[in-house]
Amino acid sequence: MEVKRGDEMKTVAFVILVSVSVCLLGACGQGEVKERVEDTVMRTSNEQKEKSDKEQRAEEIAKDFKEVKGAVAYDTEDELVVAFHVTQYQKFFTEKIEKKVKKALEKEFPDENVVVSHDLKIRLEIERLRRDVEQKQISEKELEKRIKKMKTLREEKA
Repeated sequence: MEVKRGDEMKTVAFVILVSVSVCLLGACGQGEVKERVEDTVMRTSNEQKEKSDKEQRAEEIAKDFKEVKGAVAYDTEDELVVAFHVTQYQKFFTEKIEKKVKKALEKEFPDENVVVSHDLKIRLEIERLRRDVEQKQISEKELEKRIKKMKTLREEKA
């Protein structure tokens, strides 16, 4: 069985073409990722400035617990809503952790109606709500609607 020289050249050319294409496509995507990361960092730093002191303090109190991995807070007119997530090993104790966090927050904010949750849906809704408010993409009516939605999400959990 003889391999023709022309077939061999076509195979080599094809391999080179595919290799160059893969390299170019890989290199093109890196700039986009860097831009997205920079945008996220910029957005995050702006969000930190926008948060109210009460929200920021509530998040810090929740994060002070070693079991809590992260927390977000949103201050509405009638309540302070704090949602958190725990480390993987603490998932079985979320109710207990929730009570400890709520007790600490009520001690810090005695005049506030403090609502604490470990529910992912509520945490995501707070993050979306805060982002939309900061970007001024939400009307007063829509804000009230979303806050009501957050309350119904909490009631679903119970």
